[in-house]
Amino acid sequence: MRRNGNTLYRAGLVHGVMTSPRSAPVSSLRSAPRLALIVLLATFGLNLSPATGQEDHRAPVPGGVDPRVTQEMIHRTICQRGYTAQVRPPRPFTDAVKRRLINGHPGLPQDYELDHLIPLGLGGHPTSTNNLWLQPWTEAAIKDRDELRLHREVCAGRMSLEQAQREMVATWGPR
Repeated sequence: MRRNGNTLYRAGLVHGVMTSPRSAPVSSLRSAPRLALIVLLATFGLNLSPATGQEDHRAPVPGGVDPRVTQEMIHRTICQRGYTAQVRPPRPFTDAVKRRLINGHPGLPQDYELDHLIPLGLGGHPTSTNNLWLQPWTEAAIKDRDELRLHREVCAGRMSLEQAQREMVATWGPR
């Protein structure tokens, strides 16, 4: 968690806005929660449409799924709180993969996230090189929005696991 001015941030999402009653008239205090909500919605969006992957930042890998995660198992796997932390590869493994993949990429390793094309939260394979690629951080934030939307759809039963996996590959995978 980090503090930036009067706003608390965690993983890029606003958690709260601190206001000072002394610095604002009473009338603006009443509208502050509404204004904060409007700003939050405009910034992080109710835009639930899929993000569009830019052509030059699509994954060069085909994607890979974890065979232990099936439609029948989603409520015991991906829809369980803490699931991705349990299956996420350890840091030494991901650092080694990142160092190997950085060859041929501009910039430094810290300019990229080692990303799972099919995210762990949608049953992506945790360690398969068919599912791991270097993604610029700016694009990672956009892709994360797709991942969250699709995870919610799958766990709510509005979309199948396979449909969500296909959508990730169609949007972010190779052409």
